[in-house]
Amino acid sequence: MATSKEAKAVLCLAILSSSSSSSEDEEFVALLKERVKLPKIKNFVDEVLNKLSDDQFQKYFRLQRTTVQLLINKFQNSKYFPKNDGHGGRVPIPAEVHTYAFLWFAGNKCTTKDVGQRFNITESSFHRVMDRFMGFLLELGPDIIKMPKSALELEQIEKEFRKVAGFPGVVGCIDGTSITIRTPAHKIKSTYVNRHDIPSLTLQGICDYKRRFIDVFTGIPGKVHDSRVFKMSEILALLPNLCGTKYHILGDGAYFIRPWLLTPYKDYGKLTPDQVNYNKKFCATRVLIENTFGILKSRFRQLTRLDMKSVVTATKIIISCCILHNFCINVDDVIIDDIEYEERFQEGARGETEWQQRKKGEDKRNNIKMSLI
Repeated sequence: MATSKEAKAVLCLAILSSSSSSSEDEEFVALLKERVKLPKIKNFVDEVLNKLSDDQFQKYFRLQRTTVQLLINKFQNSKYFPKNDGHGGRVPIPAEVHTYAFLWFAGNKCTTKDVGQRFNITESSFHRVMDRFMGFLLELGPDIIKMPKSALELEQIEKEFRKVAGFPGVVGCIDGTSITIRTPAHKIKSTYVNRHDIPSLTLQGICDYKRRFIDVFTGIPGKVHDSRVFKMSEILALLPNLCGTKYHILGDGAYFIRPWLLTPYKDYGKLTPDQVNYNKKFCATRVLIENTFGILKSRFRQLTRLDMKSVVTATKIIISCCILHNFCINVDDVIIDDIEYEERFQEGARGETEWQQRKKGEDKRNNIKMSLI
């Protein structure tokens, strides 16, 4: 069956090939100019959002009103805000609509069409709005998500981590989480399914003691094991020099042990009291990364399932939400309701490891175990 666009094209060709008259010409012009107009909500910002209380505003946007205003100001002064975007006689989309529309989409389970109708813009316009705002956030990213580099920064982070459960030498906690997606266009579903047979992308994150991301890496299909994702990430090459022999990050049993990446003892029912004590303090510290993922997904509910055809777009949304997560923590914008912490205990294949590196990691783990007695 022919679509409406195809039917219009056929009719236009028929008019052109026939003997023209003024009335037929007018009909042809009308067909070309015809646009389908969907009903939209007008003045949603002025009539609804600006009248919400601060608590109601945070409930809908998952950010405080002051935080959103900071983002509006930064975006308006960035190169990504089109100062003269009006074309065809249309009014340019304001910076506040760019910001409100993206945050509404990220913080709620809704479609792009719903957001467009709510903020009185077309669906295609919202996609442009989203691209601009994500470009703005991604440019901010290196200043908001960053690894500690100086000796003073590492020392300060280690002191704060030690306060959590008394585990020494920690400068970060690493883990991976699945972000459910639709099967990307022109891709095979089995390529992206995780162990639950759900299409997903893996988000690898390293967090600090404040539950801020200090490194993120995503875009890898969910079927790839966490240890292999780690090997594919750039941070792998940086950690040995960053941590040296004094510091380390903590990972679960999915990762291979190294002097700069410690893992828990595997429990086969024969752990010694010292090993049990080590695991207890280890897990009490490492749980911060699970808390971080829980807060991220609770604040930005679009991450419960991304309905995007493109892996690139899905990846940009995930990283943008991670940047916003850190931005909120930096300005003390804390969300306290509906937080669902992830608890994932993974023990499995670690991939190929070099015996010497593994032995050094195990020796370091044993030394820390004895120091905790």
